[in-house]
Amino acid sequence: EVAEYMNSLASCVEKSEDVSKTFIANVSHELRTPITTVGGFVDGILDGTIPKSRQNEYLVLVSNEIHRLKILISSMLNMSRFESGTLSPNFRETNLTDLVIQTVLMFEKKIEDKNLNVEGLGEGRVVAIADADLMQQVFYNLIENAVKFIDDGGTLSIRVERSGNKAVTTVGNTGPTIAPEELPLIFDRFHKTDKSRSTDRGVGLGLYIVKTIVLAHGEDIYVTSRDGKTEFTFTLPLVL
Repeated sequence: EVAEYMNSLASCVEKSEDVSKTFIANVSHELRTPITTVGGFVDGILDGTIPKSRQNEYLVLVSNEIHRLKILISSMLNMSRFESGTLSPNFRETNLTDLVIQTVLMFEKKIEDKNLNVEGLGEGRVVAIADADLMQQVFYNLIENAVKFIDDGGTLSIRVERSGNKAVTTVGNTGPTIAPEELPLIFDRFHKTDKSRSTDRGVGLGLYIVKTIVLAHGEDIYVTSRDGKTEFTFTLPLVL
């Protein structure tokens, strides 16, 4: 029995080390991409490769990549704070509609590159009680996930609606659906969806962080994926 226990413990340690190595490698990849992009654009501006007439255009891209880095780092820090029990949202009145629009604009280039249709952004102002910084991480991760899996020419749908005393937000995308057996695991830390849906490496943390933040607000999130459409829906308390 002692031998079996030691073998089991050794196996768990090995798996933990493998997960840690994978996590570090993937995080390094995620950080390297925006850093390389920013460095390339800045060098191009400094050495004149990028003409003055287009410098503002590239500075906007640099700003977006820096914001992406900030959100990625904040997400990892918030995950650590949540697991240590020190994550405490700064609740205040938050305009979810404006926050969603601001976040979608960060993906403007990717949306244009994939020729995507964007639906549902003009449905009126919805204000909830939430931590604006944390909710932007939620929106960013959900929209990034959606844009990643939409086929070229597909549709990104974002709805922020009132239902009773709740603000209901749904982020959806057309494209390959998630296998039914994966749906219960989709919010697990380090879980990677079927590789056939994407060649992206990612860190396997985005959706885990989304659920972590929503739970910290005392609410919940769920996902549906069928008939060529995937939707993530969560609630927040409305300002009445």
